[in-house]
Amino acid sequence: MRRLTIALAFALLASTASAEDLRIGTSADYPPWESVDAGGNIVGFDKDVGDEICKRISATCTWQNQAYDGLLPGLQVGKFDLVISSVSINDERSQKVDFSHAYADAPNSIVVAAGSKSASAKSAAELTEALKTSAIGVQTGTTHEQVIRAHFPDADVRVYDRPDQIADDLVAGRIDAGLMERSAWEPLVKDRGADKLVYAGPLLASADFPEFGKGQGVAMGKGKTELKTKVDGAVDAMLKDGTVKTIAEKWFGYDISKK
Repeated sequence: MRRLTIALAFALLASTASAEDLRIGTSADYPPWESVDAGGNIVGFDKDVGDEICKRISATCTWQNQAYDGLLPGLQVGKFDLVISSVSINDERSQKVDFSHAYADAPNSIVVAAGSKSASAKSAAELTEALKTSAIGVQTGTTHEQVIRAHFPDADVRVYDRPDQIADDLVAGRIDAGLMERSAWEPLVKDRGADKLVYAGPLLASADFPEFGKGQGVAMGKGKTELKTKVDGAVDAMLKDGTVKTIAEKWFGYDISKK
């Protein structure tokens, strides 16, 4: 009996060791991608996607809330194993961290105050011209900040910690425009009212501004080949079987899964 007990104990230890423990960093201030609910829990599209990835690679995952501009630096110094936080894959970031295959591809929008002349712009080029010397709000550390700095060189770039701060300053008239993902704008515009905020110009993507990148992916440290292979496999399977599409429709009401 003692030998059986010891054997069972070793089997349990081996099973526990084989289950990978992963720390996931996210910035839970970007609904419906990720936010904190009334109970203090991280919820959202990325949370559901990440939990499903963890399930499929048999990992035990712990989520950690962190300001967005600290996510990739935290990943680089080993604070996190993965970052899942609407992180767009682009060349600049790919020099510092590795990415999984893209799981989503969300369009972007510029929003202005109702009545703004720039709201009538019909193209990215017209928007760039209309807002070239404007005060434009973006969340710090995002591809949106990169786009504005690269393509609106004469603009007054205002950086914010949270998306809701951009919307509030737009309503208050402290800035002229803001740029973020369309899906993140939707609850902010709805909450403040169409009489206050309106979309300007068309949906924007990497074809308009390459800094937007190749879609949203899971970020991880450089050279984590085994982990990347596992996460890529889970993402590919979730795209193929429609899981990402189902999660997107739950949180956004439409499909943003990578095609």
